[in-house]
Amino acid sequence: MTPTKLCVVGDRFAPFADGTGALTVSGLVAALRARAYEGDLVLIEGQGIDARDWERIRAELTRAGVTADIRENDTGPLARDTEIHKHREENVLIAGLEQTGETTFRAALRLHNDEELLLDHQGGHVQGMVVLEAARQMFLAVSERYHASRWPGHRYGYVLESMETKFRTFLYPLAATIEYEVLSVGLDDPEHLTFDVRIHIMQSGLPAATIRMVCSAVHADALAHKEQRGAARALRLMAAEHTPSLAGGNS
Repeated sequence: MTPTKLCVVGDRFAPFADGTGALTVSGLVAALRARAYEGDLVLIEGQGIDARDWERIRAELTRAGVTADIRENDTGPLARDTEIHKHREENVLIAGLEQTGETTFRAALRLHNDEELLLDHQGGHVQGMVVLEAARQMFLAVSERYHASRWPGHRYGYVLESMETKFRTFLYPLAATIEYEVLSVGLDDPEHLTFDVRIHIMQSGLPAATIRMVCSAVHADALAHKEQRGAARALRLMAAEHTPSLAGGNS
């Protein structure tokens, strides 16, 4: 008997599963408990699944007496929090970052079931804001690991100057890669690094989105000081807008 192939995604992606025949983790568990499968299974990992989910699934397979060939995605290690400026592991979108050429890099897109941008989204595809955040994290990870490391005594803050995005097709909660190309980079002045990069979000060999980013990096302390001055100015302007006018006061 030919094994039944099933794609399994995190519960957050139930709208995708409902419309395609894929199964969420909870849906697969329910089906196994209902003895819905008699033959062997091939379980293909989509997005939103972690090690605890697979432990749960394996336990249910054992209880049901079902044999399964589990094909987990080998995405590689997550980018470090210091590289992408995120504190919570579930919000890390970059895994398995590697350099593939003199100016090219690649990473796997990794979506946790509880990633912050997915918590309140309805729809069968991955929303565009996740794509933009993945591009931002990819830029930071490449810049920190491969470029800013040229100046190990410096701690940089990054400024996005422009971002041009073309969404070409829907991105779905399945395996995807991030292709990164450095168009130009200025690293000679440690006080001011510059970057012009192009990023492709790829799925099943097709581009889901193309993003071009122009960014710069300056000393983190200098950027923090500039932010504080800008915040103080914004606060003063807001206060001025709410100052009562005396021109129409009572006589």
